[in-house]
Amino acid sequence: MNLKWNSKMLTAFYEIKKIDENFKKIFDEFGLPENRATERNFKSIAKIIIGQQISTNVAKKIYEKLAKNNMLSEEVLSKSSVEDLKNFGLSSQKSFYIKNLAILSLNKKLNISSLSELSSEEVTSVLLPIKGIGQWTINNFKIFALQDVNAWPSADLALQEAVKILLNLIKRPNQIEMEDLGQKWEPYRGAAALFLWHFYNKIKMKSTKL
Repeated sequence: MNLKWNSKMLTAFYEIKKIDENFKKIFDEFGLPENRATERNFKSIAKIIIGQQISTNVAKKIYEKLAKNNMLSEEVLSKSSVEDLKNFGLSSQKSFYIKNLAILSLNKKLNISSLSELSSEEVTSVLLPIKGIGQWTINNFKIFALQDVNAWPSADLALQEAVKILLNLIKRPNQIEMEDLGQKWEPYRGAAALFLWHFYNKIKMKSTKL
């Protein structure tokens, strides 16, 4: 399925530029954030769990290896052992988390596709009790799958680094400081996060070419 940013997110991109001149500067130099919308399904949450606390490149390789071996269906994962999953580069914990998520989805104890019908707070209350799913995972799912224009993954290191560079800070802001900084970007913090990731990726690409 070829997904795109929806009209709410596209509107939020233009609204955040009015709130903070910094986002206009990002837009003028790099354009709108690239389309990274994902489906509202099991694979999307599993992919975010795989990406917890590891580099994007490593996470991508693990996910692609699982996909290539047809390991990303709830049926297959629910029957796989933790040891089976570790062979694909997953830690014991992440293997358990993804297997557990697959079982919950398969047994209809978690309806991922219906999360779009809930409020942001309700989505958090449904997902947070599940092992391996914290605020970072939830906010990433909200942004990329639910296209929540105000979700704010304040614990994300790349986001923190982007803010440091953009605002010329001496050190990278911590999660509490990010929460404070994000207040001025409400109700479009999700759009702000996408602009910041976009900015950070472009800056990194520039630096590797030097």
